[in-house]
Amino acid sequence: MTKQQRIDQMNRYRKQRKRRRDMLFAPVPGLLFVTLLADHIWWVGLGLMGLFASGSIVYLLKEGEAFARLSDENGARVATQNVYRILGGWYVLIVGSVVSYKLAAPWWTWILVLGMAVLLPLLYKRFNETVRSADTAQPVRSELATASGLL
Repeated sequence: MTKQQRIDQMNRYRKQRKRRRDMLFAPVPGLLFVTLLADHIWWVGLGLMGLFASGSIVYLLKEGEAFARLSDENGARVATQNVYRILGGWYVLIVGSVVSYKLAAPWWTWILVLGMAVLLPLLYKRFNETVRSADTAQPVRSELATASGLL
């Protein structure tokens, strides 16, 4: 398959599942806001945010598997799946940092959160470079477009 054919196929995949993806992601920022502001019922917002975030992570992992299957190179497949795992890691970082804040976690927890925040973009860049070098016809996630022209 050519690069453009892979992009078209992945865009079709994403378009078919756009409603589900939007339904899982849309409440997360609002619940984050409510959870950080609430004093007595913050755990309800956190539970709901965790539920929607875990659904989004599952969606990202399935999308990563579907996108990885388009490549014939094993290295590109693994790197593509790793890119989507890193994106799921951002959800874990956000929910974990809110939990740490609300539970007044010790200082070393914040060092771990900060370390993850530094490590995730570096790993994302590294795996994108691996995808490009392993299979030149495999597009990276930033080359995909939705109906609105954005990721």
